[in-house]
Amino acid sequence: MKIDLNNLVSVVILGVLSWGAITLFTMNAQMAVLVYKVDQNFKMIQPMWQEFLRTEVANDTHPITDVEADIHASNEEKK
Repeated sequence: MKIDLNNLVSVVILGVLSWGAITLFTMNAQMAVLVYKVDQNFKMIQPMWQEFLRTEVANDTHPITDVEADIHASNEEKK
């Protein structure tokens, strides 16, 4: 039985294209699952985050002080 080079190249190319198509299909299915999970996570976290922001703004009582910072811009040690 003689193997023709054209037939061998055709089979290899068909195999590579088939492998690529199967890989692409699998990756698409995994991406769909990931998008669904991210969407559900966003829907779960959004109300909690909005409530946190509302309470943080309502309880924003951080005093503004005139105390000088203990950080100096030079490399010299503090005396």
